[in-house]
Amino acid sequence: MTRRQNWRVAGLAALSVLTLLGCDKDHGTGSTSNAPLFTYNAQQNNGRTIRWPDLPVRVFLGGNVARADEVNVWTQATNGAVTFAFVGSAGAANITFSFQSATDVCGVTFVEYDDNGNMTSADTRISQSIYRGPQCERTVTHESAHAIGFLGHTSDGGLMDPDGGNGDITPLVAGVLSDLYHLAPGTNVSSEVKAFGLSKPGGRNHMTFVYPVRR
Repeated sequence: MTRRQNWRVAGLAALSVLTLLGCDKDHGTGSTSNAPLFTYNAQQNNGRTIRWPDLPVRVFLGGNVARADEVNVWTQATNGAVTFAFVGSAGAANITFSFQSATDVCGVTFVEYDDNGNMTSADTRISQSIYRGPQCERTVTHESAHAIGFLGHTSDGGLMDPDGGNGDITPLVAGVLSDLYHLAPGTNVSSEVKAFGLSKPGGRNHMTFVYPVRR
């Protein structure tokens, strides 16, 4: 993916507002100092991890909306920590893909989770007219990361930047998702919870991610 010079990076559009904290270079394996996992996932649940409770994650590709390889890349990136099964109907799926029309947004993902850190649904809607165009390359893969628990945007020039960056999956992103799926949902991963005075989210367990983020 080439960086789109005419798109300016903006903050994450989310129903539950994210306050991204500084991240540490070490991913760890679920220790209380795992700052990246806290920053890009667990801070939304009082420091406890949010992920799909059972593997494989069931995915409905919505006909021609998405391809299996665009989702399976996360299995490769995490060395098998997260796996997928592709099902034939939206009703049987955890993650669903569908088209949306009349929009200049490449894709949007709606994520729901419960207070125990179990993801309960992820609905990804892709702009039918532009999502295969140069301005929307790797939309499906970007949104798939949100749908499995990468609950933020990076600033490292890679795929999970708000504008998709250069399209590469960076070690930070791969490490966060790998760590996430080596831990049970609801695992406390951060000593920062006490330090920053965070509290339980109070039922605001719905998040929306728009790609690309623009202002």
